[in-house]
Amino acid sequence: MYDRILVPTDGSEAAQAAAREAIDLAAEVGAELLVVYVIDESASNLFVSTKPMNDAIGEMKQHGTDAVADIEAMAGDADVPVTTDVVRGMHINEAIVDYATANDADLVVMGTFGRRGVEHLIGSTTERVLAKTEIPVLSVAISKSADGDPAAE
Repeated sequence: MYDRILVPTDGSEAAQAAAREAIDLAAEVGAELLVVYVIDESASNLFVSTKPMNDAIGEMKQHGTDAVADIEAMAGDADVPVTTDVVRGMHINEAIVDYATANDADLVVMGTFGRRGVEHLIGSTTERVLAKTEIPVLSVAISKSADGDPAAE
């Protein structure tokens, strides 16, 4: 059914929740886990930084390396084979779709916050990936608790 399951991560709790779901599924079906972090090189992201561009990208690369390493450790604890990568992209959603396609992913598992109203209308990376790929996408939702902190549903 699934041989290669992709989990994009940004290091967030939503991504961790998706990773836990993907690892459980991969262990169940004997699939390999692919974990990718996309360095957001969009102008809107780099222009808001007060640091020189190389420093900002270096920090994002380190954050990405840490984020994929966290999920790699989780997969290792479950004896699930894992491959990790940190890539660069102008549009995160397109980079995820390109990575999934290039690496023959059978399923993409992504975390998302349960959003309503204006936040929902703006759209999310998960929704954009869904719109751009024919690869099945499993969306793992977490909601914001009353105090605003993400909490798994």
